[in-house]
Amino acid sequence: MTRLFIRLRTMALLVIMALIVVGCSAYNQTNSGTGTGTAPGATLGQIVTAAQIDPATNAPVQPTTTFSSQQPVIYAVVQAQRIEPGTSMFARWSRDGQPFEDSDPVKANQLYENRYVEFHLQSTKQQIDPGNYTVQVFVDGNPSQQTSFTVQ
Repeated sequence: MTRLFIRLRTMALLVIMALIVVGCSAYNQTNSGTGTGTAPGATLGQIVTAAQIDPATNAPVQPTTTFSSQQPVIYAVVQAQRIEPGTSMFARWSRDGQPFEDSDPVKANQLYENRYVEFHLQSTKQQIDPGNYTVQVFVDGNPSQQTSFTVQ
């Protein structure tokens, strides 16, 4: 009886430890702008912000993290090493910690490799409100790459 109790207690402790390890790793899945992020359906590289993109490739032109409030458009560009067909992506824009806009989702109609995916923020007024911003890409509804920038 004592031996059974010790085995059950040991198994319960192992299960609890396994749950803690799995739970802790699940909460540390957010990727910053540096490094790569792999989500089901896509392998993404670094995300950057820029005032311009190359219209032929969507590659960022002179990435920056500081913009004037007079900037007509701010681009968030993520390098995609691989995007599987059917994968959906969108960007969530936040100002001073508060989400205020989700971009229209884009859906891959074929396999894409080594491409740039761009999302953009365009003011409906004469200027973009000053503040501290973040933009985070979501892949099939799951958070992925994120970066921060400032509008002055």
